[in-house]
Amino acid sequence: MNMESTERDRRRVLSLIELGVLSLTVLLTLVGCSHAPEYSIFGSFFPVWIFSAVAGLLLALGARVVIAHTAIAEHLAMPVLFYLGMATFFACVLWLLFYS
Repeated sequence: MNMESTERDRRRVLSLIELGVLSLTVLLTLVGCSHAPEYSIFGSFFPVWIFSAVAGLLLALGARVVIAHTAIAEHLAMPVLFYLGMATFFACVLWLLFYS
């Protein structure tokens, strides 16, 4: 009984330490955040990352059309993950090119 309670207490302390480290990491990464780029469209401000994400999706859709008409499509093991990664890649590249 006593051995189980000390093990449980040790796990609880470790989880509290992990939670503290995670909280500190999140706070330190958010310290550098400042004003995000945004566009005013009809009086509403839209963050630019939305436009980058939509453009990334459209570019991935265009790439999917090209890949579907070639023999490469047959060799994709997990096409959903491939196209999701491609959309994320395109969105990040557009963000870095235009807003960094």
